[in-house]
Amino acid sequence: MSARRRPRAILRTFLALAATAGFAATSHAGEFAGTWAADLENCKLRQDSADAPVVISAKGYDQHETHCAFSGLASAGENEWSGKAACSVEGDAQSIAIKLTLSGDTLTLTEDGNSRDLLRCP
Repeated sequence: MSARRRPRAILRTFLALAATAGFAATSHAGEFAGTWAADLENCKLRQDSADAPVVISAKGYDQHETHCAFSGLASAGENEWSGKAACSVEGDAQSIAIKLTLSGDTLTLTEDGNSRDLLRCP
């Protein structure tokens, strides 16, 4: 391989590894992605309600006037993920520590140490 092509090969390898690392962090998103609520009756509510369900994806979550994007979410054990989230809460920018713990159809969402149990919506 020529000296001129070597940096490109290194760059391609780096990008492939970075993409794989990002994929690994969210490869289990199917386990926690979905719509979750504190009470199954809340699953029917629209997002303009303060009791609206939490909609979670591999990229982040939304609930009513809270919108968060995950940053560095990674597996922290079996059925557990942790990382940071950049959030907008009623228009106020916040950075919070996030932990997701899945047990059957119950997801414990911990935001900066404050936990709440959510049920998977049908």
